[in-house]
Amino acid sequence: MINLHKLLYLLLPTVILGDYCGEHKVPFGMEVHKNGNVNILCSRPNCHEKKYAECPERATSSACTSNSSWVGGVTQHADLSLKLMCCEYDLLPIYSTVQYEKLQIRPGEYFEGDEQMDGDTVTAFDLIGDIQQVRDPESGNFTYNLLIYRYHCGKIPDSPPAWYMKKQWPYWTPVA
Repeated sequence: MINLHKLLYLLLPTVILGDYCGEHKVPFGMEVHKNGNVNILCSRPNCHEKKYAECPERATSSACTSNSSWVGGVTQHADLSLKLMCCEYDLLPIYSTVQYEKLQIRPGEYFEGDEQMDGDTVTAFDLIGDIQQVRDPESGNFTYNLLIYRYHCGKIPDSPPAWYMKKQWPYWTPVA
């Protein structure tokens, strides 16, 4: 005989929550609600228009391990497991420095990155490079360790990299 809890589990649809910054915004913060739900906060600093990132269509990674990626989105399943969308920007290691390696966020807490300003111009900002989900063995709750980069706007190139232009559709070679 099938257990009633197992039957209900099979009949109920899987609940998935997601937050996405995409290619045109960066994750500058993260909030973990007391119930364990995660939200990322996205922004487009005024120097971001020069940034060219390549993001996948969905969040499928358990970690953004490359030093040239940041978290462009998260998907959270009903069991609170987290998948990440890792956006690639080849020049990230050149234009950024590590601000925090394992900034811990617990349920009921949040992190919001800093922006450095020169008048009305953003000169540097913090963004989330990776989120590591860790289950506390005593409580069973998840905590999150964030890798935070400080991105220095003045170092951003004025023209997009060649790989970015080739990925735009339709792509054709300019006629001289």
